[in-house]
Amino acid sequence: MTTIQFGLFIAAVLIGFGLIYLQLLRFQTHLRDVSALKGVNDRLQGVSDALARMNLTNVEERLELILNQLSQLGGSCKRLERAVEQSRELAAPAAAAAPYPPRALVETRLFSLGYRRLRLLTDLSSAKIADEVEVVVECEKNQMTHKGKVVACNGEIRDVSLQSVTQAFP
Repeated sequence: MTTIQFGLFIAAVLIGFGLIYLQLLRFQTHLRDVSALKGVNDRLQGVSDALARMNLTNVEERLELILNQLSQLGGSCKRLERAVEQSRELAAPAAAAAPYPPRALVETRLFSLGYRRLRLLTDLSSAKIADEVEVVVECEKNQMTHKGKVVACNGEIRDVSLQSVTQAFP
């Protein structure tokens, strides 16, 4: 073996040693990644054990009870809806047969518009629903007196014309 052969042999051994060392370093980083995954695996095992310890039959029974109660509630809602429809059907002919007298009609409209302390100045004792009646009224809204007239005919209010007294008398 000559010196050149010996030098080449040593160089090959050193290069081989360097390559093995680099592979060893890569393998160590790979092992670190695998050890981190082992921690995840342990956590998943803990979750699996916790789920196994839970009594899911109790939860299923409660969900079944809730489902039954919701179905009963749905049936009750349907019965209530039918009862409301029946009461509307019964109330519709009665309302058509006996409309409000003119006095109640005027008071209802003015109260719904926010007026208070109503005084009807027109005599409505002989007025009928079918008649066109012009009712003179005094009332208050926002602590201000208003005067004017309300026209009613056939169970409806046709016109509401009210002015505050400050506009009527300058």
